[in-house]
Amino acid sequence: MALTPRQLIVFASGFLLAAAALVGVWVALNADSSPVPGKPTAGSPAPQSEVLASGQSDACSRQPATLVAGEKDGHFPLQDGVSGLIAADITTFMVIGKEAATAERPRDAEVAFLMSCRVADKLRGASSVESANAKYQLGAHYARLALDAGSPVGADRAELLKRAELLYSESLHAYVAKYGEGYEQSRFAAEGLAAVRQTLAQGDSRAVAEKSAQATANSTTRLVGSEEGGSTPFGPSGSGSQPIQVDLATAELLAPQVPQYPGATRRPRPGFDCTRARSVPDRMVCSDAELSRLDRELGRVYRRASKLTPDRAAFRRQTNQEWRIRETTCRDRECLLRWYAHRRDQLMSVIEGRKQPLPTASRWGAFPDDSAGLYRGH
Repeated sequence: MALTPRQLIVFASGFLLAAAALVGVWVALNADSSPVPGKPTAGSPAPQSEVLASGQSDACSRQPATLVAGEKDGHFPLQDGVSGLIAADITTFMVIGKEAATAERPRDAEVAFLMSCRVADKLRGASSVESANAKYQLGAHYARLALDAGSPVGADRAELLKRAELLYSESLHAYVAKYGEGYEQSRFAAEGLAAVRQTLAQGDSRAVAEKSAQATANSTTRLVGSEEGGSTPFGPSGSGSQPIQVDLATAELLAPQVPQYPGATRRPRPGFDCTRARSVPDRMVCSDAELSRLDRELGRVYRRASKLTPDRAAFRRQTNQEWRIRETTCRDRECLLRWYAHRRDQLMSVIEGRKQPLPTASRWGAFPDDSAGLYRGH
């Protein structure tokens, strides 16, 4: 049946209205999408750089600066983001970083400290104490690399020092805001910052290496708990001594001199992290080239013995016993030389399967304050 002109007009009008309705529905359904190329849609995740930038300081979002130092280094990956990580990972990454630094894996240590810093910034905030702890450790790591001429670094030392300055500064402000200038960790951060700034001003990274080394060595590098007086995986956060007041305006004068012992060198490298040196024996080892060499050698022997011992519990008891002897008895270089020689003999006996030598206390005689039987295998 042929349509009249009026019917054709009505039919065309209805078709146009239906098409307009369909277009309107399509636009409504796709209103969240972006017509601009390159602009993220509402339903798509934000770029990782934006995720890291939210609540995170520039100090933590930078890429690693150190080169891989040997075959054992460079195996700890820098994750693209922090999604899925929890607050406990802040401490976990920090422990990994400390262990890597002690094992002379600077790249792995840097990556672990960076991850700790990023997680802390994301979950606790860039001004939190947890973030300050991570930044302090990362800053100290950069400072050690920059001030040690033998360290395998991939960035120039000026860049490492600038990073250390920023990290020390941010951690210092967080500590002062939370605990005040007289707090112990505030003082350590101020000392590290002063040494780095002095080095940058002089343009010679080795001119104040000893000052920076002692500034970090004085630090117990304890993690500051979320509450004052709390405990941390590395020991109590408080002490019985009165806090030392720090004038931040004169922080440049805080870096003390390194105590000298017979055979002392500028930058010894023992088998442990000298920034955690608290006791007299540890500080002597950190300042003596020969003792540092013996400590590194003992660490290698210890790792071999710990894998071969038939009785791990007894091995741990002996290790703790000998460590207490070292810490409570040795106050001079000769004592430490004897201790390292005898301890190495003990560990070699485990490796070679021969009879264990007598404990150090039995060979050296009575020691002070042994009423509790500390040196009799208890």
